Amino acid sequence: MSAILAALLTAAMPVLPVSQAPKLVSQAAGKQPRPVVLHFWATWCVACRQEFPSLRQQLLQLPDRGAGVLLVSIDRPEQRAAAQEMLAQYELLAVPAVLLDAPNPDPVLRAVGEPRWDGTLPATFVFDAGGKLRKSFIGRASPAALEAAVRSLTR
Repeated sequence: MSAILAALLTAAMPVLPVSQAPKLVSQAAGKQPRPVVLHFWATWCVACRQEFPSLRQQLLQLPDRGAGVLLVSIDRPEQRAAAQEMLAQYELLAVPAVLLDAPNPDPVLRAVGEPRWDGTLPATFVFDAGGKLRKSFIGRASPAALEAAVRSLTR
């Protein structure tokens, strides 16, 4: 098991420039149109550390339920190893993740399309199969509320 964990930790989490923010939903969806959950977090975010254990099961099950998922770290690129280590700590390495190099958050805020979002973390956004934002969780999301939002789009 430790060899598998070591191999996963050495596989580098992609670092994307902020210009890629508008493509996060389509990246998470993959080749087929499907609902998508984008979850924004950072290693320095205490609320993110508190939320990951409660959302872990929902995040891991999203692909099996027909939804795309992408964990989007907004740490600095030099924090990539720490971000990967945090995902390992919460047993979330199986969930697709990227580090978005966004020193200026405005392009990210525009790409998500939630006017109430000011960059507060954690933040979780649920998009329908057409890429339209359907539900926003600014701050910690309840597992039941996230489940309900995804279920409404994957029936």
